[in-house]
Amino acid sequence: MKNKNWFWGFFFLLAAVFVVASQTDSFGEIGFLSIIATILLVSLFIHSLIKLNFFGVFLPLAFLYMIYWQPLDLIEISNWVLILTSILISISFSILFNVHPKKVEHWHCGNKNFNQTTENIDDNNPQTKVSFGASSKYLHADCLKSGQFTVSFGALEVFFDQAQLSPDGAEIFLDCSFGSITLYVPKHWKVKESINASLGGVENNMRHSQPTENAPVLTLKGNVRLGGIEIKYI
Repeated sequence: MKNKNWFWGFFFLLAAVFVVASQTDSFGEIGFLSIIATILLVSLFIHSLIKLNFFGVFLPLAFLYMIYWQPLDLIEISNWVLILTSILISISFSILFNVHPKKVEHWHCGNKNFNQTTENIDDNNPQTKVSFGASSKYLHADCLKSGQFTVSFGALEVFFDQAQLSPDGAEIFLDCSFGSITLYVPKHWKVKESINASLGGVENNMRHSQPTENAPVLTLKGNVRLGGIEIKYI
């Protein structure tokens, strides 16, 4: 209870500081939503640092850099580089300091080490969730119809090259917050993307795709908040 009270006490103190600071000229280019995101990210950073939750430490730092590099005239660094670097550093610190899962509140891990997994999924309607870890999923569906992939404070790779789409196509829902999702899609598939991005980004490099005329459609929907989704064609 004491830790929880301390967290909320610090949260509202930080909020008060930013309300005052927002009236200065140096904060003119940042905006209200960025200030709210900063309060949440810094609070998460402090809370995670106390619990030695390294994903909650380094990912917020990466997103803070995304918010402030332009207003503070910092060196421009790609969002993908920042996210990947923060994930790799989090993995490194988790291994070096041998963090026990009980120190992380939402750690979905089957052993006592950092959750970095590779899994083959034989399902026409796959669903998976990644939190505070990194995972690669290889789909083996013979008639893929739908799917749902959720990431929070982690990284997920999904490979579709060994899956067959339903003749009517498939609809995949993506929910990404404070992390990254990378989809590897056969270049002969037709892809329709409709993903809402809030303080995040979606990269769909269509010039590498070569869809066949009568190919079924893979429809991507969902949301990304303070993170990134990338679609690669292989």
